[in-house]
Amino acid sequence: MRKRLLAALLSITVVGILLLAALFTDIFYDNSVESAKNQLRVYMNFFDVSAPFTQESAETYAEKTGARVTFMQADGTVVADSFAPVQGETREDREEVRAAIAQGEGFAVRESDTVGENMIYYCVRIDGGGSVPAGSLVRVGITLNTGLSFFVDALPTIVWFLVLDILCCLIFAWLLTSAVLKPVEDLTKEFATASGKEVWTKYAELKPLAKLMNEMNADIGDKVARIKEDIRIEKLVLDSMEHGIAIFRTPSDVILINKTAARLLNYEENEPVPLFSEDQEVADVLASGESASLYRKIGEKDYNFRFTLGEPNVLLITDVTESMAAARSKNEFIANVTHEMNTPLTSIKGFAELIGAGAVPPERIQGMAKTIIKQSDRLANLIRSIINFSAIDSDELPDYEVNVSELIAELIGGFEPKLRQKNIALRMDVEQGVKVMSRRERLVEILNNLVSNGIRYNKEGGSLEISLTGGKQPRLVVRDTGIGLSAEDKTRIFDRFYTVDKSHNGAGGGFGLGLAIVKKLCLRAGWELKVESTLGEGTAFIIDFCQKKEQ
Repeated sequence: MRKRLLAALLSITVVGILLLAALFTDIFYDNSVESAKNQLRVYMNFFDVSAPFTQESAETYAEKTGARVTFMQADGTVVADSFAPVQGETREDREEVRAAIAQGEGFAVRESDTVGENMIYYCVRIDGGGSVPAGSLVRVGITLNTGLSFFVDALPTIVWFLVLDILCCLIFAWLLTSAVLKPVEDLTKEFATASGKEVWTKYAELKPLAKLMNEMNADIGDKVARIKEDIRIEKLVLDSMEHGIAIFRTPSDVILINKTAARLLNYEENEPVPLFSEDQEVADVLASGESASLYRKIGEKDYNFRFTLGEPNVLLITDVTESMAAARSKNEFIANVTHEMNTPLTSIKGFAELIGAGAVPPERIQGMAKTIIKQSDRLANLIRSIINFSAIDSDELPDYEVNVSELIAELIGGFEPKLRQKNIALRMDVEQGVKVMSRRERLVEILNNLVSNGIRYNKEGGSLEISLTGGKQPRLVVRDTGIGLSAEDKTRIFDRFYTVDKSHNGAGGGFGLGLAIVKKLCLRAGWELKVESTLGEGTAFIIDFCQKKEQ
């Protein structure tokens, strides 16, 4: 602050001195000009109109006055000049000459092209008398210092004033800042060592500052506590994250790591991260400096390691077990659907080519047409299943009350041929008047899929039981005595594109979307879907029609 105050004082005084010097120079210069004008008027009084208007007279006149004398005709043509032989040249363009021709006299201050110095000129028109022709012009001029020369002459004095000014400013700034800053410094020291005590000052000007310090001192404990709480919450959030995150500069310089990442990376505090040096692919990524993603299996789960390299480096570890399982299911579905589509398409194309080529006896055309229709129906069913699954998400139609008891009675008749075909006994225990909030087409999709599965995966001569109970929480149970589910199948049975039958021979007729559609519709409605099964003994699908939760 002392330096800023000294700089301010010096700037003000130096600028002030320079401005005063410039002002006084200008005033002195103006006074010099006025004095020179008066002197030239006096010189003009020495002019003798009876003397000859010649070069000799001009030189004699110049010797008397010490001025430069110029005689000119009425149009400004030089007749004689005491300084230089310029007879015959014109001076009508000079300011003082123009003024004298127009007004009788004229002054001008300028640098003379002939003399090469700054001069002041006084020109007078002689209107007659003596030997001087009427209208002739007489001009006298003397040298005159410029304003800059006046300033340069005064510069040594100005410099001494500046030196004295700097010394005075140094002394004054030291005294002033000591008087002003000492109480502030004392107050600051008191605040720094207060340790929660109240800060006091005797200076009225500093009391608002002391009050502010006391308020800050009183609040600082709360702020520290809040900061500690924020750090605790931040650590809690990081440690509660499902994903792992690690921020590091080098493998041995870890800035931040949460519990999930520390566990997965087998990291111990103040130790290098083992994975960064032991895993060659990870080490290569870190060495390259380019961001990259790697997949690693830890235990029974799959993880994505996303490295974002920079200053500092960030590693985000994400559990992708489900997404990779879904990808595997999708690949299985693609293989299944490819096979399912390839077989009927091959049959359709082959029979169509034979018929088109006329190479089929008429009596066989009808049988081939039936095969083409059958295989076309299978393709249509496959496409319809895929469309139905995709359409669930875009279905925004409102729910209404549906009588599930009546719906089961309507639909079950359509399955009688399939039941007779496999000699499956149907047992129904359906309570009448059971209603739920949904849409008819959604419940039809659920019932068709569950009953179809109960028949498709049942044993020859087995049984199928459909049970529906009402009450506050209606329940639907579809139980079969079929092949049952293994432990792996039970965990994946509702996955998209997953089928228990891996034969791809088309006998089952399933595409792995039926139960996925059932699960998706139940989740959308807020119903609970469960499966109970024993391998080789049968399977039961249970739907509890719970009240739909408010979103």
